[in-house]
Amino acid sequence: MKRIALLLLFLLTVSTLSYAAAETQIDSNKIHFYMYGMATCPHCQNMKKLIPEIYGPESLTYYELVNNEENQKLFGEQYKYTGIMGVPAIGIAYDGKLYAIIEGEFNVSATPKIIEAAMQEGGLILVVGGQAYLIKNQTVIEELQAIYVEHRLPGAESTEAPSITASTGTYGEESGDDGKTCGPGIVAVLVLLPLLALRRR
Repeated sequence: MKRIALLLLFLLTVSTLSYAAAETQIDSNKIHFYMYGMATCPHCQNMKKLIPEIYGPESLTYYELVNNEENQKLFGEQYKYTGIMGVPAIGIAYDGKLYAIIEGEFNVSATPKIIEAAMQEGGLILVVGGQAYLIKNQTVIEELQAIYVEHRLPGAESTEAPSITASTGTYGEESGDDGKTCGPGIVAVLVLLPLLALRRR
């Protein structure tokens, strides 16, 4: 009787593991995160530490907003498409293609499921202000791909990182109004002041 119980337990364990492996076919080595953040933001610093711990030291490209006009310009541009004003603002790419953008801290270990959901729905998942949206407009997705993954303004011909980006580099639960984002007001001021100054000229 004990042998039968152990055999059943073994079969149940193997079938559960097989099901879990079959359910998520995402290769974690192809996942990359692109994060706009601020050195003064504890949520940014937490995600900057957590992502490499789970996915490896080369899994995160960080774009610092403090004292970096180019990153501020790009962050301001992404606001037009996402409405994200707070940091961290994290783009999730799989095999070089952007599948999700999340405002604030989130459960990083859920990333494969997020990517899988975006693939199944044929769009980009956007989480802002604690609400999830699905963007299916390919033009908008391509513009966000340029801003997050290629680190350039949409429509710009060059895909090279701007020369001012000395603060960018690769580093080793839900978001929204629950205290997991920093300073929408301060980020808005940092980003919008240069834009307003340019418009007044």
